[in-house]
Amino acid sequence: MAVILGKVKCYFCGQKDGVFRSVCKYGCYGDVGKRYFYHQECLEMVERDPEKFGHRMMDKAIHINDLQIRCRKFNNDIEEKFKKKVEKLHRNNFERMMPKR
Repeated sequence: MAVILGKVKCYFCGQKDGVFRSVCKYGCYGDVGKRYFYHQECLEMVERDPEKFGHRMMDKAIHINDLQIRCRKFNNDIEEKFKKKVEKLHRNNFERMMPKR
């Protein structure tokens, strides 16, 4: 978990204290490259009892979950590309070690 300096506030409750998690913004709710910061407890409260918090908070929670899935999928793609690059380097190194004919 990274330490964030500056003033960030929870996407749900608006407080500036506590331990934050974050996810990248995309689409109509935010600009690409920025982040949503939220307390895990706030997200879980909205997920447990969505009727109590109303449609705006429900939309925010659904959006956060969608972005988490999207980020996990993106990170898995990065890992696969990295593994392919490592394998390619190992192959090149092995071919250089073989005697020339």
